[in-house]
Amino acid sequence: MGYRTLDKPPKPEDMLKKYAVRNGAIMRMALGCFYLRKGHDPRFHDHRNWPAPNYHPGDICQQMPPRDMIRWRDDPVTGKPVGVDPIHLIEEGYDTVEIKFDDADIAQYLEAEAWIDQDDDYIVRVKVHANLPLFEDKPKETRFTVFAAKANGTAIDAVHHGFVTVLPGSPYQTIS
Repeated sequence: MGYRTLDKPPKPEDMLKKYAVRNGAIMRMALGCFYLRKGHDPRFHDHRNWPAPNYHPGDICQQMPPRDMIRWRDDPVTGKPVGVDPIHLIEEGYDTVEIKFDDADIAQYLEAEAWIDQDDDYIVRVKVHANLPLFEDKPKETRFTVFAAKANGTAIDAVHHGFVTVLPGSPYQTIS
């Protein structure tokens, strides 16, 4: 379809969320896992907002939601998501969460851990401690993917995909 062609189509990495952490610091993330409620129609994927796919970067589906899903992110009164149902990872059999980095040269200096929050089991918590050797030039970045696996081995699912950007600075050293 000719109307979909762009002079400079976006690269997949242009749509990934970027998380910045200062070298020597610790970054913490909370990634919520939700099912869209009924009314979600995948036939409308990628039709809304063409030819400007950057309208909702990072959203999986860019369809026009039904009226009851217009504010599906947060209810202003309760603060809980509206139009989505939490995926209770522990109830569904997920017990292991891991974070993997694409660039091994940077990953060796990143101490990372990921786990399912025990109080809110629809949230995956991630902690990344960047401790690269001293560098002062441009930031260093690597793609990452957070995976959740079921205990019985029937599923390994990608929970989130993005970039970790380590900003220049001195590495953290224990003060004696």
